Amino acid sequence: MLQHLITHDHDLRMVPTDRNELTTSVGRLHEELRALPDGTDPARARLLTRWIGIGHLCLGHHEEARTLLRQSLDLATETGNTRAVVATGLNLADAHRYAGDVRTADALYRSALDTARTRHPELLDFALQHTGKHLMERGDLTQARTHLQEALRLRIAKGDSELIESTQAALDRVELLLDRP
Repeated sequence: MLQHLITHDHDLRMVPTDRNELTTSVGRLHEELRALPDGTDPARARLLTRWIGIGHLCLGHHEEARTLLRQSLDLATETGNTRAVVATGLNLADAHRYAGDVRTADALYRSALDTARTRHPELLDFALQHTGKHLMERGDLTQARTHLQEALRLRIAKGDSELIESTQAALDRVELLLDRP
């Protein structure tokens, strides 16, 4: 929905490729969300709140991101969509991590990782990647490397070069940090 407007900075955090365009696109999604009629399938509201939240996260609006991603996570939980619970839980964890709330981020990453392992192994590489980056930022480099190596193994098995490249970049960053005196 907004993927084409998002990249990663040198710290491997999501940032806009074009800040003005992302701001405009998030505004359009807000308008669509506000215009949803009563009785609309909650899946649409969940999807919109998730992407609006991700957009705010990339723009550095952490409070708005956390509010919207919490709403999206609640909708995913209410509708029993555990795949969306994992994906949105990771996004909400990122929002807390970006805002400096390590404790809440840690709990959300752990929950998403556990659910991915037990219910959605197809999402495990994503959960490992996000959790690995969180561990890297908080200085737990050995655990970060372990998580990212497992993510890389899974992504190589998937054969998705973009995902492999993303994980390799995170792993390279961890290795660089481990080599520092």
